[in-house]
Amino acid sequence: MAHRRDVNALSTTVATTLVLLAVLVWSVGAAPEQPCEVVPMPCTFEGMPFTLTVIDAETRKPLADVHALAEWQIHGAGGRLNGPLMVLDATSGPDGALAFSGWGPVDGSVMGLGIGRDPVITLFKSGYKALVINNADPPGTPETQRIRTFHQDGQTYELEPFRGSPDQWLEQLRRVAFGVAAPRNDESSLRFRNPYLNRLQHVSAERTKFSEEQQRVGSFFWHVDRSLKFLEEGRR
Repeated sequence: MAHRRDVNALSTTVATTLVLLAVLVWSVGAAPEQPCEVVPMPCTFEGMPFTLTVIDAETRKPLADVHALAEWQIHGAGGRLNGPLMVLDATSGPDGALAFSGWGPVDGSVMGLGIGRDPVITLFKSGYKALVINNADPPGTPETQRIRTFHQDGQTYELEPFRGSPDQWLEQLRRVAFGVAAPRNDESSLRFRNPYLNRLQHVSAERTKFSEEQQRVGSFFWHVDRSLKFLEEGRR
């Protein structure tokens, strides 16, 4: 009888241990990835390096001098997108390659980063249609996820030659001139002045294709000039 009681006690102990282990495993698996998910504090983010290749949609040849602007956009209160947490830019060489370095850790919004805007990339080259590339959106990705990967890493993108009117070309410029991570305040613009300044300089060079009417006070190029001056003076 004593032996049977010992066996039963041992079985109970083993069963209890297994239950406790199961609870522990479940708790670890269900634990939040970041403290900001349970307490009101800034979330921390890191971006992984990635590359792209850009080619001409018709000739299939690599495109040099394509300017790429990558913005990691903050997810603000009320479900609204806000300005950028990080901005990087790159220009393709003769092989059409665009390379972006990793970054972080950087503290950001408690609301996280916008899914599909982590990053959002705009490609611009004179004589070609502008292209906006949103990051892929794997199911279940939380806005507060710390490590942000560009899921199209290594892919090739085509730029279509532009054939249209000056007004249509102006619309292409409007799409990408100031980036797309908006609303953006002056502090964010100055923090990432070099990438934004590089984009504006590329766009400003297109003014020779337009009449003076498109450069009057309040026009598109008037706003480009104002932003250029602001960023150039802020860099000094």
